[in-house]
Amino acid sequence: MGENQELKTDESRPPREAGAPAPAFSIRGASQQLAQRLTGRREAPRPAIIEDSVGQITLAAPRTRPSAYLISFILFVIVPSLVASLYFAFLASDQFVAEARFAVHTAQIDMMQVDKMKSSLSSAAATMTSPSMAGQEAYIIATYIRSRAIVDDLSKDTDLRAIFRRPEADFWARLKDKASAEELVRYWNGMVTAYVDAPSGVVTVSVRAFRPEDALALSNAIIKASEALANEVSARARADAMKNAESEVRRDEGRVQTALGDLRSFRDSQGYIDPGSAATTTGTLLTGLMGQKIKLQNDLFVATRAMSPEAPTIQSAKTRLEALDHQIDDLKAKLTGDSPEGRTISASLARFESLEMQRIFSEKLYELSQEGLERARQKAEMQNIYVSTFVPPAMPEEAKFPERFSMSVIIALGLAIVWGILALTGAVIEDHRY
Repeated sequence: MGENQELKTDESRPPREAGAPAPAFSIRGASQQLAQRLTGRREAPRPAIIEDSVGQITLAAPRTRPSAYLISFILFVIVPSLVASLYFAFLASDQFVAEARFAVHTAQIDMMQVDKMKSSLSSAAATMTSPSMAGQEAYIIATYIRSRAIVDDLSKDTDLRAIFRRPEADFWARLKDKASAEELVRYWNGMVTAYVDAPSGVVTVSVRAFRPEDALALSNAIIKASEALANEVSARARADAMKNAESEVRRDEGRVQTALGDLRSFRDSQGYIDPGSAATTTGTLLTGLMGQKIKLQNDLFVATRAMSPEAPTIQSAKTRLEALDHQIDDLKAKLTGDSPEGRTISASLARFESLEMQRIFSEKLYELSQEGLERARQKAEMQNIYVSTFVPPAMPEEAKFPERFSMSVIIALGLAIVWGILALTGAVIEDHRY
């Protein structure tokens, strides 16, 4: 009688007719289903009906089991929230915070004002500057504080790994053993923050540590490293600003030396210092000889009227006249004509004037480049970057982190919200199955 038993289960939901549309989705209905499944107060399933071959009917009691939503809520929300609360209440170590604020300034100078002051005041007054807020420099310092560069710089004098692995630190908050350089940088960015206030350019640095003295020491070390970076940037800017001006001065100085060397070689080859003076002297001598020649010709003309041509006086006058002609011809040839040595004063004077013009031009360029170098030096000196700390770090007396109560509440609420979203999604999917 019990060989051909047939099991028939009466479902809690009536079967959907063929072709009938699916029921419309309702947030309220899904929420009610979720609440029923979570609390276990869902509609009890009907007992199973067992009919044997002779028509006897027996009822099988339904099996009951805990709701999967309740189990997931306990595992996903209650247990982690309880663990987090216990951690923050009994295990989380105190973290002390040291905060410092500084501004990055640069000194600028108005070159037109400097020129005006140079003409009326002393050079000392011309170096007066007015500080102005730096924009890009503040972000450079803040980026440096968040980079690996400052970690490497501070590691030269400070054992950062020992500071972040103090015995007071708990297992979750401390730096792990044998941490790599990249892991140390990530941990550093979690313990040190640098914020730049865009309107004012003020940099705020907050340092967390497990000991008050460590937080204060790290804050002072960060400020010192930032000042060193500002000095390095300033020195590099000065070097870049002076580089072009100094190269221009060296180039113009070489031109002056070349012009002076050419002029010296010309003077050595010609045998006199100034062809202009030589031309003046030669012209003066030529004028005197021509005057003597004219006087001697007059005397000879008078003597030929009174004496015979064979007279000694006339012969002497003719000899002197020939000598004067020869001297005059030599001076003319030396001055403008063809000289026996192939050198004339007029050609030498033209070459000398060309060399002298090159010398004057080179010296003028050299003078201008020196003035440009001086202006570049003043401008570079007036563009120094410096860090002005107006809120120095102080020794913290109370632990600011962790925020035990608020973090416990935030974790619990966050887990509950995530679980609610996932559970509601699952309830909607299950509701659309039927």
